[in-house]
Amino acid sequence: MHLKRIRAQNFRAFGEGTVSPSLDWELSPGMNILVGENDAGKTAVIDAIRQVLWTTSYEFVRLFETDFHISGAKRTTSLFIEATLADLSPEQEAAVLEWLTHEADGSRSLILYLQARWVPPQENKRGRVDAVTRAGRDGAGPEIGSAVRELVRTTYLRPLRDAEAELRPGRQSRLSQILAAHKSIGGQEKNDFNVAAPKDIPKNLVGLMAFAQHHLGEHDVIKGVEQDINDNYLNKFAFAGEELSSRVQIAPDLALQPILEKFELSLLPSVGIHPDERCARGLGYNNALFMASELVLLRDGDELALLLVEEPEAHLHPQLQERVQRLLEESATKPGEGKRRVQVVMTTHSPSLAAGADIASMTLVHRAQLFSLAHDKTKLKKSDYEFLRRFIDATKANLFFARGIAIVEGPAEALLLPALAEACDRSFSHHGVSIVNVGGVGLYHYARILQRADDVVKIPIPVACITDRDIVPDVANDYVEKSAKKKRFESEYTGDEIMAVVKAKEARAQGGNTMVYVSDRWTFEYDLALYGCAELMFKAIHLAKKAEARGERLDGADEVAALAKAHDDWEALNAAGHAPEKLASVIYQPLVEKDASKAVAAQYAAYLVATGQYGKGEELFQRLPPYIQRAMVHLTGKGAAA
Repeated sequence: MHLKRIRAQNFRAFGEGTVSPSLDWELSPGMNILVGENDAGKTAVIDAIRQVLWTTSYEFVRLFETDFHISGAKRTTSLFIEATLADLSPEQEAAVLEWLTHEADGSRSLILYLQARWVPPQENKRGRVDAVTRAGRDGAGPEIGSAVRELVRTTYLRPLRDAEAELRPGRQSRLSQILAAHKSIGGQEKNDFNVAAPKDIPKNLVGLMAFAQHHLGEHDVIKGVEQDINDNYLNKFAFAGEELSSRVQIAPDLALQPILEKFELSLLPSVGIHPDERCARGLGYNNALFMASELVLLRDGDELALLLVEEPEAHLHPQLQERVQRLLEESATKPGEGKRRVQVVMTTHSPSLAAGADIASMTLVHRAQLFSLAHDKTKLKKSDYEFLRRFIDATKANLFFARGIAIVEGPAEALLLPALAEACDRSFSHHGVSIVNVGGVGLYHYARILQRADDVVKIPIPVACITDRDIVPDVANDYVEKSAKKKRFESEYTGDEIMAVVKAKEARAQGGNTMVYVSDRWTFEYDLALYGCAELMFKAIHLAKKAEARGERLDGADEVAALAKAHDDWEALNAAGHAPEKLASVIYQPLVEKDASKAVAAQYAAYLVATGQYGKGEELFQRLPPYIQRAMVHLTGKGAAA
């Protein structure tokens, strides 16, 4: 049995489906990862599941006024949450037979429909929430009974959880529930302690407790305390003909559950410390221990094996995040022979965790809209999924949490574009734009992640793929050689052929809110020099050349001297009266000939831009290459000033 679908209307961020989107999410039987920025609706999805299914920890789950969707100043007064559970075993179906729904395809599902109504406060009356959960689609069946409740409770791990507290002994402790549900617990409730042969060690837990209680009660210290209390104090309270006596015990009730509630689960001390010494361990490993214990319960139980985990990365360093994610994925997809598969629904804000996950298991949540990234939902091909699983890393995985994404092919764009955007009053940071540097390969794999397969619905996150046209201007023929195998220079193409090259690059990756921006002439650096940032690029490349000669970035007096020399050389070059194309070619030449690093030049250019001496605001924006202007407008929504 697994959760197949969750629907909700007017619950928190989710509306009625017209003005505001409603919740309608089909889940995988295995791993389901909810990604997206803060306040997008991920926790609302988790809480919708908790509200209708309840939890194995028997926490008090109820609806409040604030759970009802609000639009403007108007709060709705009714909501519903519907959970559809599929693939019940014959035993599970038999247990909940009267609540089952017969589907058109002949299968049977268990549908729980929570209907709630908020009654606003009135004179002398407090507001209240009335709720009822019934079976069947749209709640057409009977009210849910206890048999259903005990079958469908979900395991919930809250964010920033106190794992140590969860694993301490106590009444209805989480550990006692895990122990009580373990497959090897059968028969342990029998007291096999033989009072006539007290030295025989029992095999069952209850018998072992009786054995320990008997022998502790015979200990001189315990007997002495009992006698002192009874003879010297307690009996003095007794009336004539009565006797008051007490006994020191570990467990007055020799039943299995009270015994299990006395256990605690804790990590052994780290290497080098005796295992019997008590030693506090870090929050991260205690959380890992807690998750491990919950997986044992889910694997071995007969009920719904659904694990809700919010932010498993809490308290975990990146490498441990990856290990935890792999374990959860393995439990959800390949649990091993004889082990039950666990359905996992997880929320995360961690690029490290997202980088290690299968993109097909992710669902992007953006402003209360859910967009599955499964195989049949995006324009990604099977080979794309395989490529991205191998090559996406934490720096690239930040795209799953961004409000805008700039996909670039090299470090120069990744380093310099944010600085240019900041100087042009179109800050990427302010607009939540992430840079994804694909390193010259794979741009088209990444471009298709946020494109829907049906082209009907667009994910409202702007994506700009920024790439070079790679057709060499004729003015660079003195340092770029012609190719005998393919066309390289502008003069070798007709106007229509150049347009076809650009259109082909766009068509390969463009779709939905993903746009491809091809350089207007040659490359990022050349176009910057051509369209209005010639001095900036000349000085940045000059500094990069000096740094290349030194083998390290310039500092202090060396940088000041290099900048002074760059200024003099720029004045001389500018006075030569070169046409703009020739000037840009001369500036760009050291990067082509590897006399300077593109990445280092971009670092210096970003540093120079930040000084404000090379333009800022709208004036600088108008001097950027047109394709960069269009990309910035798409990413930030801020167009050119009128």
